[in-house]
Amino acid sequence: MSRKKLGLGIIGLILIAVIYYFTAGSEKLTNEMKVRVNTELTMIEQNGFAVQEREVKEKEEHFVLTFDNPEKIVKFFKQQGSEMDIEDAKALVGIKIGVDLKYLNDTYSALSADMYPLNLPASISNVPDLDKADKALIKQLNDMLGRKAFLVHIDFNKLLSSFKGYIKDIDETFTVETQATVGLKGATFEGTIGNDRINTLVQNIANIHVKSGDDFDVSLDQLNSTYKLTGASIYDSIYHYTIHMIKIAAKKDNNTFSVMINDIKGENETAVQKDLASNKIKLNIANIEMKENDQKTKFMGTSFSFNVGNLDMNILNKLEELDMKNEAEANRLIQALISKGITMDIPSFEVKKLEYTGQKIDGFSLTSSFKVNKTANLAAIQANPFAALSAVNTKTKLVLSDALFTLIAQQPRAMMLAMIIQPQVINGKKVYEIELKDGKLTVNGIPMM
Repeated sequence: MSRKKLGLGIIGLILIAVIYYFTAGSEKLTNEMKVRVNTELTMIEQNGFAVQEREVKEKEEHFVLTFDNPEKIVKFFKQQGSEMDIEDAKALVGIKIGVDLKYLNDTYSALSADMYPLNLPASISNVPDLDKADKALIKQLNDMLGRKAFLVHIDFNKLLSSFKGYIKDIDETFTVETQATVGLKGATFEGTIGNDRINTLVQNIANIHVKSGDDFDVSLDQLNSTYKLTGASIYDSIYHYTIHMIKIAAKKDNNTFSVMINDIKGENETAVQKDLASNKIKLNIANIEMKENDQKTKFMGTSFSFNVGNLDMNILNKLEELDMKNEAEANRLIQALISKGITMDIPSFEVKKLEYTGQKIDGFSLTSSFKVNKTANLAAIQANPFAALSAVNTKTKLVLSDALFTLIAQQPRAMMLAMIIQPQVINGKKVYEIELKDGKLTVNGIPMM
């Protein structure tokens, strides 16, 4: 697991664990909180964490959480609706999280908490034969941990029905082979709680910035997201997010490359009915501009949507927990999943306009559907992969502007394909309708196999 992923993962895991930890039993009154804390600490210890160095005072206390049992921790997070990879959990073994509590800290808060990692996990600190640069980096990371450079603060209201907090701003410079800077500014969050679960969550980050000398520079501005639990299960939810701008710049020798993405808007909605889940994803991007040296390519008005349905959550959960060495049971579960008739479709994938080598042209649109036949036989497909062609039905429609088709056709391989498979011409645009049904492939109604 990369150092960057580990850093972000630690912050996220601390937040999820402690939000759950302090919200279970939200009906308790403030003067009963210490009793509840004792109960919840016992629960935490039963779910893969250990509690150490506990100090209790009249209106505050301190303790340390350690990540001890990866398998139990993964199961714990899943129960709260947050997926965690077992390998990531194993990489966090040995990390210690300091927790400082204050009771009745201000007019809003019945309970306030500061959380901060105290050490690096064993997967980093115990790596043998580190070179001089890695040793210097680890030393600097340990110095940062010593001054609580990575800190999450959270406040819970008097009824423990809502919370708000922030991640401490980060502005650090590392000097290893080159000088690198890492920054995080304006990270805040707030949400509501009901039935021992987070019902809503709003998150905002003003800026994330990573720079390595003159070779690499990435910046993300104004990241905002909202989450809402919409049903009885942990999967019933809707999630919206926006990113104002992403900038990436890279340089190697005399070559430069950059990407700038403006105004990203996304939505992810999941619903479960009778154990069958459906998921809808939507993404809209105003502009994507790429530059390689002096050559610019720009995509304007990009939109994408994707739906999947008839996913049996009970079977998927069993597959996640299954030892994949048990091939017979894995095949049985996959066959059961297929029998539900999984569907996928792309209602829309469109780029309205493009700019290439200084020329602005109209873009393309694509729609597609995909359905797995309920009667598809996994054993038959494994024995003969071509049997998969009869196991699925798909329909795809691709519409290209005349200018884009001409541009693509200038490529030798595309030119040969365009000569073999002629497009339809509808309203001045080039159209391909591709269908796979009952093992037969057609393009614009012409059999291909």
